[in-house]
Amino acid sequence: MIKLIRQVGPAIIVAAVVLGPGSITTSTKVGAAFGYKMIWLLFVLLALLIGVASLASWLGATLEKSLCRELSDRLGPWAGWVIGIAFFLIVAGFQSSNNMAVIAGIEPLLGENTKLSKIPIIAILIGVNSGIIAILYFAKDLYKQVERIMKGMILLMIGAFVINLCFAKPSITGVAKGMLIPDYSPFQNSEHLILLMGLIATTFSVAGAFYQGYLVREKGWGPDDVKAGFRDTVFGMCVLVGVTSIIMMTSAAVFFGKVDPKELSDAGKMSAQLKNTFKGGASWIFCFGFLAGAFSSFLVNAMIGGHVFSDGLGLGSALKSKSARAFTTLALIIGMLIGVASLVTEVDRGSPIKDGGAVSNVEDEPTANQKKRGFDRTSTIVMAQASTVVGGPAVVAGLLFLGWRQFFREKRKPPLWTLILTSIAMILTLLIATTTAKKVVDSVKKIVQT
Repeated sequence: MIKLIRQVGPAIIVAAVVLGPGSITTSTKVGAAFGYKMIWLLFVLLALLIGVASLASWLGATLEKSLCRELSDRLGPWAGWVIGIAFFLIVAGFQSSNNMAVIAGIEPLLGENTKLSKIPIIAILIGVNSGIIAILYFAKDLYKQVERIMKGMILLMIGAFVINLCFAKPSITGVAKGMLIPDYSPFQNSEHLILLMGLIATTFSVAGAFYQGYLVREKGWGPDDVKAGFRDTVFGMCVLVGVTSIIMMTSAAVFFGKVDPKELSDAGKMSAQLKNTFKGGASWIFCFGFLAGAFSSFLVNAMIGGHVFSDGLGLGSALKSKSARAFTTLALIIGMLIGVASLVTEVDRGSPIKDGGAVSNVEDEPTANQKKRGFDRTSTIVMAQASTVVGGPAVVAGLLFLGWRQFFREKRKPPLWTLILTSIAMILTLLIATTTAKKVVDSVKKIVQT
């Protein structure tokens, strides 16, 4: 495994950003809610991810210019602007969640009932963001440094979650049935559908797949490296879905039929439940894996937003360009400020752990004045979700336009299977966008009413 990871690069970075706190939490909830029944869905998503990321990799390695520049040249500057702005809004909106996820992964490691006060949390967030900004500006070869860091994070995640799986001792029969016999019944329940759409949205990252087209260029791969790009993509996407399935199987073995999935909302609560079951250090190991996911998503999420935004505006298509670094820094600062503002003005958080380590569903209710003074995180999340409604379909549509154009007009053609899988992925992306749009409208109504 270590030898293989040394030989690949771009797709490992994509896997590292997708395997963030949201993906870990959602796959845990799905395992707790449905047991092993939905493992098959991950392998459907794997096929689509390989198709989309392989097409992006092929285009990145063979086209003369970067993806946004190619789209702008052929459709007009607006095409690059749409994708660049959509990427940046998604990143800036959700970067605050990555900030708080770092804290969620640290707190359980400090003690069963430890809840950091606001000043230490703010100091940690400032330190983490400052460290990442220093890497952006002082690393001699930024791509190589990021690739090296992400490989380390992936190895840490694999080690942590495999150990948890060994503790959990999943049912081999249950896992086999979940892989080989698709169960569509959960999709018929509206409440279950929302959870499953969350799994699809956090695992099937079209933004990450699109960015593969940039990473192969940063790696220095060209037309002669198409096969290497394909192997890299398959391996990286298999790591992504493999780790996600390991988390889901662990959750199915430990939580299914015993814990309400709604209680598994962050690393602290998941860790507390694992401690009840394993009676040992497995909950700490889980937190180390969760932290690795938080840090990897933290860095690359901002990098994707800044890099593609810079290229979409025509200011620089290289990761080391001044504009790409500046916009990445801006995304980091915005995410940190939103997280800090939310923390400073929120009501004191209730401890998720009761006596004996059980998860508590009871939190202190804020007063009316506190609610009025508090910073409304919901508005920011709604804005980020709204950008995905446009961003997701726009990203896939851009890949399809460039791919089919090459297929029908040029001698060097992308593999037909990548175009077919990406076309299927477009349908799924539109479905996700439609569902998200409905959620955004409902959320906006609530915000307006309050």
